[in-house]
Amino acid sequence: MTEIEMRERQLAEKQKTQTERMLTRQPQAKQPQTGQPQAKQSQASQSQNERSLLLVSDTYSVNILHSTTRRETSMPGTAASKGITNKLAAEPARVGSGRSPGGLTPFPRVAPAMVKLTESADRLSAAIVRTKKTQKSSSLHILAAFALFCVLAAAAAVVLPRITKIESIRISGLETLSENAIVSAIGAIGDESLLTLNLKEIKARIEQNPRVAQARVFRMLPSALGVEVHERSAVAVIMISSDQGSKLALIDGEGTAFALVEAEDSKSPDLPVISGVHFEQFQPGQRLPDMLKPLFVNLQKIRNESPELLLAFSEIQIVRISEYSAELLMYPVHMKTAVRMPLRLSADALRNSLVVLDILRSRGYGNQPSEIDFQSGTVVYQTKEAVSG
Repeated sequence: MTEIEMRERQLAEKQKTQTERMLTRQPQAKQPQTGQPQAKQSQASQSQNERSLLLVSDTYSVNILHSTTRRETSMPGTAASKGITNKLAAEPARVGSGRSPGGLTPFPRVAPAMVKLTESADRLSAAIVRTKKTQKSSSLHILAAFALFCVLAAAAAVVLPRITKIESIRISGLETLSENAIVSAIGAIGDESLLTLNLKEIKARIEQNPRVAQARVFRMLPSALGVEVHERSAVAVIMISSDQGSKLALIDGEGTAFALVEAEDSKSPDLPVISGVHFEQFQPGQRLPDMLKPLFVNLQKIRNESPELLLAFSEIQIVRISEYSAELLMYPVHMKTAVRMPLRLSADALRNSLVVLDILRSRGYGNQPSEIDFQSGTVVYQTKEAVSG
């Protein structure tokens, strides 16, 4: 309930109370001297009371009508609200043109409150108009931005393919491979755009070369293709026996035999030679069994830290014990005594074996014993038995 409605209700209750008091107070009538004047006076008094009650009722009806109309007033800012406001402003003036009998005060005017409501409605209408204008302006901006985007996209579709056409290929990281080998693997891409080029497919083509361990292909705007190659590094030369005969191949630290030792760039006299591996049909890029992978990982580590230890042995033979285990038989360069080692090599084990071999040679056992076993913590050696002729 608003403040105006509360005020109107209080005024209505006050007028009703005054009316009831006026009806309860009736002036004492003077004693008539004769019967006929008394009857006339009684009729006049009754008529006057009826007129007074009628006037009071009319005033109260106007008050109730005013209050009911205020409760049914529509939202501020509408045409119906303004019409009802003007009607209510005119009602008190019509009712209050004269004082009612009994000293009753006519219903007061509430014009100031009506003015406040009208101002609020005007402000609300102005805010709605501003909101509509802002929304319309935002819609126009969005349409303009979309149109500009379409124009730029169309221009880019025409211009970019010409600007980003591949003109050169920049290759880095080559050691033994030639640039022609990489370009041949990439294929014909001169007429393609750098932006639409499938880099993953080109990377896969380059890595099909057994000598390539990993490749990275990237764009060099506006018109160059970059290729970075990481070649495989050999840690040993492996003697491969197959149905086609025996061959020498380079093998890396992951156990991949990536190239045959035939070309000039494949010759490496500083690498240890590994034997005892058999393939039915060998092709460069084949990997040795996973059981042998720890051997090549350790060879890579020893080659990086102490390469002279590997140069002291002319051959490392892989002796298969079972399907899932094997051991090594290593042959020194300057002695005929073989050294038996576990599959997992270490620099300390090689160093200790060379010390024992030097002791045996200093004592005149250059050709004896025939084999030394370093697989356990204790050194065990075996001598050759003399054979009579």
